This record gives sequence, C-alpha cells and structure tokens, in this order.
Amino acid sequence: MERFVTLVVAGGLALVAGLWAVRLAASLSPIWLGGIVLALIGLAAIGVGIGRELSPDW
Repeated sequence: MERFVTLVVAGGLALVAGLWAVRLAASLSPIWLGGIVLALIGLAAIGVGIGRELSPDW
C-alpha cells in the first residue's frame, strides 16, 4: 500500500479514537488528555499523508 494511504488511514483512525476518548472521559482526566494527544497525532498524520501526495519532493 502507498505510504500516503497508510498515513491517512492510520491518522483517521487515531483521530476518531482520540475524539471518542475525549467525548467519553471526564474533563481533564488522564484519558481525556491522552485523547487530545491522540487526536492531534491523528490530525498531523492526515496532514503529512496528504502533503506527501501533493508535494513531489517528499
């Protein structure tokens, strides 16, 4: 599978998992903070995956 597809799919899964953790956990708990971090990592992975496809230099 192409590298950008792997990044976009994994990033999407991480983003969804992080958002669910934020939604289901109590505010400012360790799980809530972990969900925020996971969602940000997922968002970054999606951005990198899309950037790799759009930029021929990567």
